[in-house]
Amino acid sequence: MDNPGPSALSKVPLFAGLTDDELARTAEWLEVDEYEPGRLLTRTNQAGYTFFILETGRAHAELHGKVLGVYEPGSVFGEMAFFDHRGRRWADVVCDSPVRVFSMFGTHFREMQQCMPEVAARLQRLFEERAARHAALGHA
Repeated sequence: MDNPGPSALSKVPLFAGLTDDELARTAEWLEVDEYEPGRLLTRTNQAGYTFFILETGRAHAELHGKVLGVYEPGSVFGEMAFFDHRGRRWADVVCDSPVRVFSMFGTHFREMQQCMPEVAARLQRLFEERAARHAALGHA
């Protein structure tokens, strides 16, 4: 499996403010994958062990056929399952174009929580914002 370079991570808003050493360490925790249009990256109610960062391309989240959000390069998704008490996905995420993603498995995320709590806190806030929008749409 390939890992992204630290320079690619420096462009991701989630990792803003990290030192070169922290970016290098984070790069070791991530894997790079590429997918074609139409590929389902997450499935609603499926157990979630990975979160993703979109490096290139475009994807969208949908639930019951309704688009919840669009993901562009730098976007994070899949984190909902890490913070949800059930550990389940909250939506389907579908590739709209060829995409390249960085993915982080849960054990590396737990390590990141210990070593870089500010990044984990950003993910927690993202989860809270998305959970509030989800509830406002009646999908509590």
